Amino acid sequence: MPVVPNAVERLVMLRLNRAPGPVLDLVGGAAERALGLALELDLFAALEASPTSLETLAARVDCDPAGLEPLCEFLVALGYLRREADNGRYANTRLTEKWLLDADGVGAWLGFWNEVVFPFWEDNARTAIETGAPRQTLYEWLDEHPEQWRLAHEGFRAAANVLAPTVVEKLDVPGDARVIDVGGGHGRYAVALAERHAGVRATVFDAGPAREVALETARESGVSDRISFVAGDYTVDSLGENYDVALLFNVVHAHDGPENVALFERIRDALTPDGRLYVLDQFDGTARTALSRATVGFVGLTYLVTLGQRAHDVTDVAAWLTEAGFEVRDRHSFLTAPGVSLLVASPAN
Repeated sequence: MPVVPNAVERLVMLRLNRAPGPVLDLVGGAAERALGLALELDLFAALEASPTSLETLAARVDCDPAGLEPLCEFLVALGYLRREADNGRYANTRLTEKWLLDADGVGAWLGFWNEVVFPFWEDNARTAIETGAPRQTLYEWLDEHPEQWRLAHEGFRAAANVLAPTVVEKLDVPGDARVIDVGGGHGRYAVALAERHAGVRATVFDAGPAREVALETARESGVSDRISFVAGDYTVDSLGENYDVALLFNVVHAHDGPENVALFERIRDALTPDGRLYVLDQFDGTARTALSRATVGFVGLTYLVTLGQRAHDVTDVAAWLTEAGFEVRDRHSFLTAPGVSLLVASPAN
């Protein structure tokens, strides 16, 4: 887990400024690297059955025991592993079991960052900051390395797993609604709606590399008969028509203002007159806590480095929706996803 200083450490390092607070970032950076390496080694999966000695664990993950021990000890200090006092065997903690190994955890999301995003960041961050954009976007890089697209969509799906049950509770969806999930990729949100409403039929509209994961998500949830996938470019290809609900989740950050207005207009044309559009993203201007402010700042920098874009201000997005012929009706935030907001809009009369 993230390194959390105790009360005395917070006082000395953060409030009184008597010790170097940036050391926390150094340890945090090392923690991310160690966690990523453990995921690459399938270390936590190797401990899933029962507590295991260092020698047996090392054999399972093909490492030298003397080399593996410092990694395990660091993971113990971070709260991902525990070491039994009587025999020294290692075991996963509840944190690891729930958030890294469970099917609804974020292990795949962290793996995607470790294997794809952060290496891309290292190659492009300085250029993006100095020039305002990376040499190429992350999506362009993925098109050149198509074998990594599945890892990306599995990572996006893992992130969505955490939020989807809460999000769908906020969606006012008729029980027999026709839904289009624009840029829906992995399909987790469309599937969550189909799970919640037995009559909902949803179309996931995205580029071809997402198809396999989206259909897999539907199949594993038992709603394949009500989920379809259409491959296309949502900026130019027809989205269809007469949808009751449109989802646009984690898409607007990839586009500038005019591009988003044009996309909103295309979605408006695909909706019924009394349809609803739900826009989910990390928006600037919505954060109220230290963690949410840091999260929005982090993703804003990430969008610059990976896409040459920004975390858009929520008032700008609302204005773009209005320009495109929508009326913004509501906005929701989520405790389980600091910095994430959901805008609710409908075609203006």
